Amino acid sequence: MNEASPQNAPAPDQLRWSGTYLLTSGHHLEVRKRPGVYRIRAFNSQGQAMPVRRLNGLDPLGILHIGQSIKLGVRVRTFRQAAEGLRAPHQAGIQFNYWGFAGIFPLQHLRFDYVLVQSQNEAIRLERQLHEEYRRQYLDRPPLDGTSGQSQ
Repeated sequence: MNEASPQNAPAPDQLRWSGTYLLTSGHHLEVRKRPGVYRIRAFNSQGQAMPVRRLNGLDPLGILHIGQSIKLGVRVRTFRQAAEGLRAPHQAGIQFNYWGFAGIFPLQHLRFDYVLVQSQNEAIRLERQLHEEYRRQYLDRPPLDGTSGQSQ
């Protein structure tokens, strides 16, 4: 598992992300109670990232959502449950289901990856940096991100 330390946390463009895991893989259990940042990404049936058109270009990684949590695996599971239409408190998952994203990005092809950190404060800071970097590059937010890492 990749873990950033607070003393020398890498810049967002130098992060070492975990491998990608299907939302239904059960891998979220391995990081269930760890703090970190995660991305929900779209893949095709051949296991390749599906590019997502943004205002200023194409996101080749297929990022649909960037989030953080003190309990990373629990948060990823909650996204999946909300995206499936179950009663779960994850706004991006609720939006995925409500707006019919599964018609373009089938739920069974969604994957997640993550970076573990040492604390909730570090996760919040890193999520905010990742949203700022994404917005700077694409002049847009990931499709399921309404708050872009802002305090709520």
